[in-house]
Amino acid sequence: MLTAGQAVELCEALDGAGVRYWVIGGWGVDAILGRETRTHKDLDILAFIDDLPRLRRMFDEKSFKLTHVWKESRLIETAGEPWPTAFVAEDSIGRAIDIHLIEVLPDGAIVQHYDKPWPFPESFASTGTIAGRAIPCVSTAAQIKMHVGYALPDEQRRDLELLRGQVTFTDAE
Repeated sequence: MLTAGQAVELCEALDGAGVRYWVIGGWGVDAILGRETRTHKDLDILAFIDDLPRLRRMFDEKSFKLTHVWKESRLIETAGEPWPTAFVAEDSIGRAIDIHLIEVLPDGAIVQHYDKPWPFPESFASTGTIAGRAIPCVSTAAQIKMHVGYALPDEQRRDLELLRGQVTFTDAE
């Protein structure tokens, strides 16, 4: 399991590497709510595709290894070799980070670099807290919209119920 302290350490490592990211998934929900509501196995993030070289340097420095490639992932060329756009990496002490690469176009549209894009709302970015530390995360509306189109595990259904209790009319638009 990934503790709140470990999630913060991973965010600090991303910050230190100059990676632009937003926490999503379970820790993203807890960041929005400002409290830990359940245990988490990893830290899910969206990161800019242009920051992949920085992310890979961080992996090398922190001894992260690629442990899973999502089936919707595409391969892109970086540092002269193919690299997936949706994957999980884990370090030697078991901290896992689940990464989905995105690009924000000049018109503000968000492009995911795999086959089934999430329908992002205009109010996509937010700030939340994990263990008292402010972290970048996606908005409540973005979290809700990212959890459509597939069968949700029980913990994700519960996450959505908690988020829906936080939604205001303007968030849901």
